[in-house]
Amino acid sequence: MSIFKKKQTAQTAGSTRQSRGKMAFSTGVVTLAVVAVIVFNLLVAQIPTSKAQIDLTDTKIYNITDVSVNYLNGITEDVAIHVLADKSSVDPRIVRFLDKYVSLSDHLSLEYVNPTVYPSVLSQYGADANTIVVTCKATGRQEIVNISDIIGIDEMAYYMYQQTKETNFDAEGKLTSAIDGVLTSVRHTAYLTSGHEEGSLSQNVTDALKKLHMTVNTVNLLTKGAIPDDCDLLIVDAPTRDLAKDELTMLREYLAKGGQMIYCMASQIQDLPNLDALCSDYGLNVVPGLVTDTQRYYQNTPFLFFPTLDTSVDAASGLNSDATIMLYGSRGMTVTNPVRNTITVKPFLSTSDKGVAVKADNSQTPGSYVVGAVATESVDDNITARLTVLGCDSLCGDSVTSSFANVDNSALFVASIAAGFKDVSPISVDPVSLAEENNTVTTGGLWGLLFIFVIPAALLIFGFVRWTRRRKL
Repeated sequence: MSIFKKKQTAQTAGSTRQSRGKMAFSTGVVTLAVVAVIVFNLLVAQIPTSKAQIDLTDTKIYNITDVSVNYLNGITEDVAIHVLADKSSVDPRIVRFLDKYVSLSDHLSLEYVNPTVYPSVLSQYGADANTIVVTCKATGRQEIVNISDIIGIDEMAYYMYQQTKETNFDAEGKLTSAIDGVLTSVRHTAYLTSGHEEGSLSQNVTDALKKLHMTVNTVNLLTKGAIPDDCDLLIVDAPTRDLAKDELTMLREYLAKGGQMIYCMASQIQDLPNLDALCSDYGLNVVPGLVTDTQRYYQNTPFLFFPTLDTSVDAASGLNSDATIMLYGSRGMTVTNPVRNTITVKPFLSTSDKGVAVKADNSQTPGSYVVGAVATESVDDNITARLTVLGCDSLCGDSVTSSFANVDNSALFVASIAAGFKDVSPISVDPVSLAEENNTVTTGGLWGLLFIFVIPAALLIFGFVRWTRRRKL
């Protein structure tokens, strides 16, 4: 064999050994990678589902608020959550939420019981199928939450167009309220007056009051002849007819004894001298007309404006300083001297200094106006009377919240109620909206001009110029 052939053979053998070495190395790397992936998956599988999943939903329905987190961190009794339904039939969003929710406290436990397989569970808890029963052995109390109530449905769209349109997700609020309900025996009763063409509380507010374990009844003061003895809170919502003199006397006596009352004015220019007199007693003078804010308004509607919020007042202390409040057609007030020096008045909602009071004859009076205030008076036995006056019913009605899901109106109304009760836990959590949110830019005229006309026109001009230049090439 020639020297050249020997050299070629040696090179071929070396190349083969080198190729085999590379293949062995590649195989080893792939094997290590596969083993690493398997080990990683095994480790991840040990992580609880509540910790391993990330909420990527637009609505953030799995983000549990600090209200519930802090509350659950403070409970000391064991609470059991029994889902009386086939787990496979429960909406997967609810299942995932429950897993995350119970992981927040070692005192919470969760179980699914299929009533079809174990029908006796229904009689055991006195509940229907497809419900969530929250129990506490230490207190012997239980609360029931209907699973169908967790995801709200637009009833109008369903009955009118047979469309199932989801509106909100209320798992956190209902569960936290139910847990608080089995741990505390505190219950309160509110009365909504009738007989003056009043408005009605929105469903959001009614649900929020239930979460505070507050029952809402209706009372006609004239036919009843008195304010009920079990009345912890009297709500006068947007009356368009005035009180009778006897009713005014009842309210004055009720407050003088330490009662609590919330008066939401109607969004109309009405002459209600007796209700105005009650406000004046507590240092609030109702100005004629409706107020606007020519600085903090929504788009081109000054009557739809954003009042400034003072969270240092207890009626608003439950909200963040950057909370968005929107009022429509509000009456305005100014602070005056109350009838007794024991009364303290604290505004918590006001217009800017660009406010304007517009009368029925379109005459205008500029100024800064109060649109929400609370007057308190200490009486005997450590009892404090509270009169909260709001310029309109936009906080307790749905005139605004039905169109703007991202405002905090209902939360402020409920916070102003909870502030008057020392034994009420501020654990009312609003549902997470599943509806599209409208833009709430305070003055949208300039932005609308920019995005609707200026930017599209600039893009068209730029495109036309580019097209013209390319044609000349």
